[in-house]
Amino acid sequence: MTRGYLGAHEIAVLWLGIGVQEKGGFQRAVREQKSEIVINSGFAGGVRTLLEPGDFVLAKNFSSPELSNRLGKSDIFTAKGSFAPVTSVADPSTKARLNSKGNIVALDMESAQVAAFCDELAVFHVSAKMISDRYDERIPEIFLGQRTRSLKDISQAICFASRMLVLREKLANRLVDLISVIGE
Repeated sequence: MTRGYLGAHEIAVLWLGIGVQEKGGFQRAVREQKSEIVINSGFAGGVRTLLEPGDFVLAKNFSSPELSNRLGKSDIFTAKGSFAPVTSVADPSTKARLNSKGNIVALDMESAQVAAFCDELAVFHVSAKMISDRYDERIPEIFLGQRTRSLKDISQAICFASRMLVLREKLANRLVDLISVIGE
């Protein structure tokens, strides 16, 4: 865990890992820090057809209602709606199936678990993530532990990795904006 200040706000940052690999550490940190608010952030797969990589989205179903309503009025989000919890990286057909179910904007592996734990402890929480891949995109297989089969696989991986380097900075800037809005 990394602790510090963002302006006048004391913050702690904890890496959960994909699918909340560090669940025990997260639970311990929230209890010990007596956290007032937990911001669950990172990257999510886009489900809505109009979302693009770099769009910042609010998971209304995995955020405290009070915060969700307040943040819903903010213009820092490209979209607001439900996130679908998944246990593995989704392909375009899975995203299309989820899109047909209604107001699902994105999918991720952590928000449901983080929200359930925060609800259990009565800690305010918000899930806000940046879209890493569009509804019609597949994460390059090399990032899923698969072998490359062609030069095309390598070029797709390089493009995706380059995108993620840019999006990391963009996400950090959006989180600064989010913390500022929450602190108002």
